Amino acid sequence: MPFEVRITGIAKEKGKVVLKVEPRWYDQHELMEDDRFTVTNESGNYFDYDADFTLEDMRALHEHFRPAATSGVYESEEWQVYIRPLMKKLDQALYTHFDQYDRFHVNVYEW
Repeated sequence: MPFEVRITGIAKEKGKVVLKVEPRWYDQHELMEDDRFTVTNESGNYFDYDADFTLEDMRALHEHFRPAATSGVYESEEWQVYIRPLMKKLDQALYTHFDQYDRFHVNVYEW
């Protein structure tokens, strides 16, 4: 089954979701092996891997995967048209508007 990565930014104020992105260049299999993730299988059919990250940890994770956004298959202009806006959203959340966020939730989900 295929897996995707979803990053959700949770606001300090009222804990509402203020960011939701799905960065295809994040290696879902690497994340699934990360000990910080908890595995759930509520439906009995599909697995989810979840972890909450502080700003500092999310920045480190983002910088770890940043090179993948412009290498391999993602080098093509077709992919870059999709990736650049997502990268901008993530960069703004992590480096410009970071004071709005309480935490970041990373979900690797099977579909």
